Amino acid sequence: MTDRCDIIIPVWNQLEVTMECVDSIVAHTKNPFRLIVIDNASDPETADYLYGLKNEKWLDLLLIRNGKNLGFVKAVNQGIAASESPYLCIMNNDTIATAGWLEEMISVMNARPELGLLNPSSNTSGEFPAPGQSIDEYAASLKPLKGHIQELYTCRGFCMLAKKTTIDRIGLLDEVYHIGYYDDTDYCKRAQKLGYRTARAKAAYVYHKENVSFKTLDNNNELFKSNERIFFERWGRHVRIGYIIDKIYDAANINEIAVNVARNGHQILLFVKKGVEWPVRVDHFDIRRFAVNPIFFTPVSVYKILKRRKKKPLEIILTDNAVFGAILKSMKGLHGADVLIRPRKEELMALIEKKSREF
Repeated sequence: MTDRCDIIIPVWNQLEVTMECVDSIVAHTKNPFRLIVIDNASDPETADYLYGLKNEKWLDLLLIRNGKNLGFVKAVNQGIAASESPYLCIMNNDTIATAGWLEEMISVMNARPELGLLNPSSNTSGEFPAPGQSIDEYAASLKPLKGHIQELYTCRGFCMLAKKTTIDRIGLLDEVYHIGYYDDTDYCKRAQKLGYRTARAKAAYVYHKENVSFKTLDNNNELFKSNERIFFERWGRHVRIGYIIDKIYDAANINEIAVNVARNGHQILLFVKKGVEWPVRVDHFDIRRFAVNPIFFTPVSVYKILKRRKKKPLEIILTDNAVFGAILKSMKGLHGADVLIRPRKEELMALIEKKSREF
């Protein structure tokens, strides 16, 4: 069938979460699929469970057993090499699928040829069930969003869908990232370089218990820092930008700037007067809106900028107001950011590129 999908799941121990993951996929996936499970030398109990799945006639399974733990990245690449279906989904074994998750993701990808990589909605991207609400109940509440997406700078590897033709263009995950961390972010940058968009399907939901296997590693923090350095040297680091908008002078320019900043892997926060029309035409995770009372717009905006410096400082501040821009420039000793007045896209992107290489 044209929409058949290979679901690639690396496993290293964690029997209970692995069983819950497999059970949720079987229970909630109507789209034709095959599980490609890569057993990274799990303990006997987990290995026996996985081997037993081969005897289940109701499950289409390819099991690959490694003699030692090769890590997440190499295991995924083994799965990709073994895949023959038109769709692939890389999935962690600490995830829980919900009704219609894969069908919705494939439907969205089929409708949008510009998409290269796709996540579902998840707690990983900030979608949490309410207190007392089950995962399935929360997933059901997202169904009115069927067909809708939000662009992401990076899809996460906990559950990432792609067409086989797209994977063939991008290639395998880069094994320079060893066991894991930043491998998925790097993969998304490579996809974007080829012209693909990365996004999440809003109406699909997969819960992620997050880093169940990684937490057991003794050198977890060192591994993260090492891979972060590799990524930064290759692509540059994340930069935060603030845009103070007290009046819409040029909505098209604001939209172009915001979209380019986000699609190039940075975050832009737009401080907009309440009641002013939102100038951005793309739903992107890294384009954030802060609605500010118009009566106290200037002091409140300055306060928010200064408050952010403690944890998530802005490195560049934009404004179309020349007077306000002059005030912000005089306050650089307090907020620490470069200030651009009535910025042009080319000027801003050059400054962001320079700052992204400072680490």
